[in-house]
Amino acid sequence: MDIRERYSDIAKVQLSFLSFMTVAIWISLGVGVAFAIGLHLVISHVGSNDDSGVAMFWFYSMMYGFIGFLFSVIGSVISYPVYRLWCKRALGQCLHGHFILMQKH
Repeated sequence: MDIRERYSDIAKVQLSFLSFMTVAIWISLGVGVAFAIGLHLVISHVGSNDDSGVAMFWFYSMMYGFIGFLFSVIGSVISYPVYRLWCKRALGQCLHGHFILMQKH
């Protein structure tokens, strides 16, 4: 199989549902982790020092991070039809960056 490459700085694409969800899951994971760390930093300065409170705090931090991740994924699933409609009307999503356009022969 021969693959030819063309380099470009702008591309118009429309992601499939699987590709869209792959990107969304990575972003959602980052949101969940950032939310849990942020919550930990805020509450650790406000909370008490007893051991049961610390254990409950870690539990709630992990739960809030997971809930943030879950809601981000659900929001992505709900927003995909809107994204797909927008891409159809705009003839694709215009992305800027460094791209390699590949053709299989």
